[in-house]
Amino acid sequence: MGRQRKKRKWIKPIELGGLAGVIVLLLILSTSWVLDIGEAKISKETTTQQNAVQEEPSEKEEGESGQPVVGDDSDTQEEEQEANFSEAESVKDDNYYEEVEIEDHSTNVNEQGNFEDEKTVYITFDDGPNENTGAILKVLNQYGAKASFFMLEPNMKKHSEAVRQIVEEGHSVGLHGVTHDVSEVYQSSESVVGEMLTAQSTLESITGIRSELIRVPYGSVPNMKPEYLKAVKREGFRLWDWNVDSEDWKFHSGEYVQNVMDQLASYSYENQPKVILIHEKPTTLAYLDSLLKKLKDQGYNMKTLTEEMDPVAF
Repeated sequence: MGRQRKKRKWIKPIELGGLAGVIVLLLILSTSWVLDIGEAKISKETTTQQNAVQEEPSEKEEGESGQPVVGDDSDTQEEEQEANFSEAESVKDDNYYEEVEIEDHSTNVNEQGNFEDEKTVYITFDDGPNENTGAILKVLNQYGAKASFFMLEPNMKKHSEAVRQIVEEGHSVGLHGVTHDVSEVYQSSESVVGEMLTAQSTLESITGIRSELIRVPYGSVPNMKPEYLKAVKREGFRLWDWNVDSEDWKFHSGEYVQNVMDQLASYSYENQPKVILIHEKPTTLAYLDSLLKKLKDQGYNMKTLTEEMDPVAF
């Protein structure tokens, strides 16, 4: 019996040591299991948050079919935004220049490109020069008035000194053709252009000026056909009619003066220069002083037509 007790005493410490080892192992395994659960929980929460973040833009980027947009849409959207921005800037620029044009129109620049005010008139003489031209120039000079002379080629040859005087005194010169005969002038495009070229050559030989200002006999209506108008334009001519007709050709006294003033008072061509038609007739000369005085008293300036102006046409 005593031997057996001794043996038990030897075995007991071993059993106690084994039990302690098992307990320690269990503690280690338990701690590891708790840590693994925590990490798994954290990992799951992180993954959930990331998925939520990734899912938000995909919901916003759905197409009309309800399916998510496939591909790299960020680049496409940026390109579309840049294109829209460029288009908006283009519209902005166009609007800006349009505003500048409106501002330009507000500074006495009418639709025909003539930088003049409403108190400017353009007196034009037809059918000269002749024996009345010198006296007409003298009256114009007295009032500081300038005028434009549409001259016939034979008359320029006959009164070349008057032609030179017109130029020297600062008036403008234009062409009125050769024959002043409807049946001759308006036969064809070639006849119209031919008469103007002949008159142009004669004027240039006298004054050195190659004028492109023309007025056809009796005005452009009804004799100037569309093909005639195109022909003179191709030659570089600028065809002038008028919008204030003195009708001095039918009067034998000064009625034409009041006729001009009445037309100016009721003038309705807002965007056209006021172009007055008169002739180098003795009656016209006799009452020219009266006309210029009335114009001056009403504040009108009397200026010349230029090749830069857009012509008045019927």
